Amino acid sequence: MEGQKRMNSLQSSTIQMMVKLFRKSLFINKTETYTHRISFERLANFVKFPRFVDKEELLYAGIPSAWFKPYKSSNDKVILYLPGGGYCVGSYNTHKGMLGRMARAAGHPILAINYRKAPEDPFPAALEDAVKAYRQMVADGWKNIILAGDSAGGGLALATTMKLRDEGYTLPAALVLISPWTDLTSSGDSVTRKAEKDPLIGPELLEVFAKKYCGGEDLKNPFISPLFGDFTHFPPTLIQVGTEEVLLDDSTRLAKKMKQAGVMVEMEIWEGMMHVFHWMAGLIPEANEAVKKIGSYIERQYDPTEPAEKSYFHKELY
Repeated sequence: MEGQKRMNSLQSSTIQMMVKLFRKSLFINKTETYTHRISFERLANFVKFPRFVDKEELLYAGIPSAWFKPYKSSNDKVILYLPGGGYCVGSYNTHKGMLGRMARAAGHPILAINYRKAPEDPFPAALEDAVKAYRQMVADGWKNIILAGDSAGGGLALATTMKLRDEGYTLPAALVLISPWTDLTSSGDSVTRKAEKDPLIGPELLEVFAKKYCGGEDLKNPFISPLFGDFTHFPPTLIQVGTEEVLLDDSTRLAKKMKQAGVMVEMEIWEGMMHVFHWMAGLIPEANEAVKKIGSYIERQYDPTEPAEKSYFHKELY
């Protein structure tokens, strides 16, 4: 387990305080999905889109998507990104600032998809879209596909990998998970332990989103809550999470299970950070540093179908 042991930056402390102060006026304590979506889209305007990156919107595999392509880019790797938002909100637009900086840090293009959302399209619609997009990328000849996502998108990346593995399909070269939501039953102790610490989300919002997404299915279904699944043969995985998150235990328990299954896991726990603090890249130095670390991790990955001598050793941090 790796922690970033230091005082929060002034920028981070200020922004997290503002988020906590104004959470009621944003979208946290309301239940209308439309209100959640509009508020989140508006919040995205606080983060400037980075320089030296192009954003290109398109339909990919029939799914509204966007490419984020840095000016200095190599196509020997590519990232398929699944934006978070409780399976009910979020898009490539709400994450555009973070995605642009991540693409620039990695030096490789990112394809972010707007998979279908609940309650209009509950489980398994999001999973079907993610699998469809991934398979299209393979069909289009992309190699070294890194599957990434934050929050619900991180959980969806895990479920997508499980689905691909169970169907005998080519797996991603690696996973990058930011504050992944892996347990929709909210059984992790941090859900209550960090309820007053997390400036962004609380137990009530998790329950609202989980009910809308599951569509009456068992919340312990591994394709809904990947924590309850099997991680045999999973690719190398990077997990980043903050100490102040209600979903902290979703990450720590995931890392333990993955390690037990023989997965190469790199775990970074960032001291004093809120849920998906990466979203504030461009505003706070901690988010900038975390995104740079993701870029470095992506650059170290390789195609698992290539000969073993071309692989890289990954130090286990958890």
